[in-house]
This record gives sequence, structure tokens and C-alpha cells, in this order.
Amino acid sequence: MAIGFDGMERAKIIGTKMAGLLGAISNFRMLETKIGFQFPTERLYHIDGTPREDFLPKILTQNIEETLQKAKKIK
Repeated sequence: MAIGFDGMERAKIIGTKMAGLLGAISNFRMLETKIGFQFPTERLYHIDGTPREDFLPKILTQNIEETLQKAKKIK
């Protein structure tokens, strides 16, 4: 969502670096045991071509407290 809003210039993105997820996650279930599992199935990119895992918010913070503090100052 963050890279989508950033690409459309619809929001100011504030926060820490992305969690390192490399792409979209898909859910699967084994037929016999019904045990579910997930793994990445496709890469995701910003509209400018930046891989999701390399995206940094324009207003970069170090932690949630700093993020909330900066977000309160934006109008």
C-alpha cells in the first residue's frame, strides 16, 4: 500500500524501512493434512521500478515513536 500511494503521489509516506518482504505472498494448503503454508510468489515494484524491499519512505524514521511524532506535525 505504501509504495502504491507513493507512486500515485496520494499520500506522504512516513516511517521506517520496509520489512524486507521480497514480494507478494500466496497461501496454499496440503490436500491430505489441510496444513496451510505461505511463500513469496512474485516480486513487487514501485511504479518507478524500485523493488519493494528497497523502498524507503520520503520521511524516514527510526521507530514508531518518531513516526507518530512526525505524522502529527504534517497537515
